[in-house]
Amino acid sequence: MNENCDKINILIISLNDKFSNNVATLLADKLEMFVINCHQMIVYDLINPKQVLEKCGIDYFKQRERGVLKRCADFYNTVISIDFDLFKENYALFDKSFIIYLSLPEEKTNKVTNQIDFENRNNFIIKYANQIIYQDKCMVAQSVKKIITRLGELYENS
Repeated sequence: MNENCDKINILIISLNDKFSNNVATLLADKLEMFVINCHQMIVYDLINPKQVLEKCGIDYFKQRERGVLKRCADFYNTVISIDFDLFKENYALFDKSFIIYLSLPEEKTNKVTNQIDFENRNNFIIKYANQIIYQDKCMVAQSVKKIITRLGELYENS
């Protein structure tokens, strides 16, 4: 944990967006931190992302999206939930975040189309995660308890 003591945010990612968001929300509540859902922040900032994409093009849309994510990453004392696609394209922005991957079995995910896709996405997230929490089911309270326990252990060992 020594290299992560200066981390100011906790980023939650899994291959099940609803689960990630629910865990982030409960974790933030338990730790008395702020919570952000990156996708919701992009929608809020762009008001109508589909229309922005159609009228202004993909380059402008990605630029605005990246700006929103950079602001999210710069927050302090925040639990951030992010979906795989946004993370894959922008993981470098979250260098001040402690990244927790909620690893689920393939059948509990909503982001994969086949075994190869699952393995590729899983391996990508593992590469950047500071901690991995393995879960058999999408159990929010149990996941939050595991995260808090793991964070406590890391803090004690630093």
